Amino acid sequence: MKETVLISGKNGLLANRFWELQKSNYNIKFLSTDKKKCDNISVFYWNIKNKFIDENALKDCDHIVLLAGYPIINRWTKENKNKMYESRINSTKLIYKYCKKLMIEPKTFISASAIGIYGLESEGEKDEKDTTNTDWISKMAIDWEKSADIFKKINAKVVKMRISLIISKKSLFLKSYLLSMRFGIATLLGSKSRHISWIHIDDAVNFIDQAINNKKYNGAYNLATSKSLTQGKLVQIIKEEKYPFCITFQIPTRILSFILGKRSKIFIPNIIAKADKLKKIDFKYKYDSFREVIRSI
Repeated sequence: MKETVLISGKNGLLANRFWELQKSNYNIKFLSTDKKKCDNISVFYWNIKNKFIDENALKDCDHIVLLAGYPIINRWTKENKNKMYESRINSTKLIYKYCKKLMIEPKTFISASAIGIYGLESEGEKDEKDTTNTDWISKMAIDWEKSADIFKKINAKVVKMRISLIISKKSLFLKSYLLSMRFGIATLLGSKSRHISWIHIDDAVNFIDQAINNKKYNGAYNLATSKSLTQGKLVQIIKEEKYPFCITFQIPTRILSFILGKRSKIFIPNIIAKADKLKKIDFKYKYDSFREVIRSI
């Protein structure tokens, strides 16, 4: 009999890709904040602000995967920052509250987090034991992971995914690069030497599947390949494989700061998320080479 996985973040790429690749292996349910998308069969309504979840969503639930979160690309107004926080931390607490109320003890609770936990100003190699920073993004990620830990009280295994840049042919990041280079311009945001930690979306899906089924998976993991690359190398690979005649145009950091303000910091990190902990549990990548990714598109 298939086990049931409840996923929040119905509109996200990762949630939908998990359904595409794993629907034959699990009974998959979703939580959605959009009533129009709820069929009360596989998609159920919840409202974090009103502290409501359709209880049928949690019925017979074996595993919970929390992927919801108001996008941090939105303007950093006080109101939006509150939405970003509530959609991550308060949503986790709400699901826990309903699990307690309904006496449901999921076997696994998997929560998204981000390598932003190391701080917007951080640079260099970072593993899961490295200290975090004090900026608001880092503090939010810390609180997010702490809120996930409350599921230990109801005997769930807790896994926290410190997600790096997710690469997919549908992701805005890669689509933007490929579109501009198709028209002859390769855009560099800030320094070409800054490092980009990344993971292919199919490997992120595989990690979730393994975290559900493998008892070795526990705690926080940097979801990244073992091969980070610089922004310059990324552009070079796309040029070599797809668009060799495009020219490179660099947008200086100060221009990004002028256009986006403090939000520009999320576009110009220089963190290498180490994947040693994934290696220790013998995680197998489908795509560990960015060139393989580009060739597959």
